[in-house]
Amino acid sequence: MLLTFVAHFKPNAQEEHQALKAAFTDHLMQPLDPRIKLGGAITDETGRQAGVFLMLETGSVETAQRFLADDPYRKLYDRVELNVVQLEVGYV
Repeated sequence: MLLTFVAHFKPNAQEEHQALKAAFTDHLMQPLDPRIKLGGAITDETGRQAGVFLMLETGSVETAQRFLADDPYRKLYDRVELNVVQLEVGYV
């Protein structure tokens, strides 16, 4: 099962974001389930990081939710979405 995780930081969270960056990187390095298939920064119009995008592969939504509950950035998020993705080869 593929899921997308999209989280936007609260306004003025830049300082706290920088302080937690190493802990967030360590958090991303540990999982075997869920597996991170794709990830990156969401940026604002000035190029500063404004959030996080992850595509996760996992056996259940609950496993992804447990992984995300341990995210060091979780208190910095203003908006969060976790969605199941159905990918098909071909045209949409």
